[in-house]
Amino acid sequence: MERSAPVISIVFPCKNEEPTIGEAIRNAEKAFGNMRIQIVVSDSSTDRTPEIASELGALVVTPPELGYGAAYIHAFQHCRGRIVAMADPDGTYDILELPEMVKILEEGGFDLVMGSRLRGKMEAGAMPAFKRHFGNPFLTWMLNLLFRVGVSDAHCGMRAFTREALERMDLKTTGMEFASEMLVEAKRAGLRISEVPISYRKRVGAPSKLSSFRDGWRHIRYMLGARFGQG
Repeated sequence: MERSAPVISIVFPCKNEEPTIGEAIRNAEKAFGNMRIQIVVSDSSTDRTPEIASELGALVVTPPELGYGAAYIHAFQHCRGRIVAMADPDGTYDILELPEMVKILEEGGFDLVMGSRLRGKMEAGAMPAFKRHFGNPFLTWMLNLLFRVGVSDAHCGMRAFTREALERMDLKTTGMEFASEMLVEAKRAGLRISEVPISYRKRVGAPSKLSSFRDGWRHIRYMLGARFGQG
């Protein structure tokens, strides 16, 4: 990698995050101080999100299709850092906690670091009760049962991994099941996975775009297909 390349690429998937994208970018810059970082905003917005991100120095790219996985897969093609981090920029994740995850990677013992909201400090009302006490635990249990990944919060959106790890994962899914696919692919590739407790807060701005039952089914269908030869 060229000498002037960033150490870390941070990807923010965006769809109308005008109220929070500026703070997310500023916190990323604050978190890593003088370290060379690249911020990639994968944007499908109809508001001023891309203009704000661009004004703050982020590289704004537009995925060819909608979807959580589609946003990340497209953005990864533009990442130049030897470490890649990802997080939602909607105020739910504390971007200032990313350096701890990167530190674990730099120490050389792991290839992928997951955040765990369920073992961290969660603000009251940040996650619906059904999702917190049943949905996420059940889907995480299923992933661990089928693939022996060994994590406590399989759908946490704040993660960091090495470029080599990214290149070893064959990521293809375009929807929310992308969160499960990354862990399945990491396990299949023999990557070393670590997990750290993180903070989780109420979303700022417009309501969440997620549908618990629809997205949960996408995860289940993906996992069964990946395990039993249908995906």
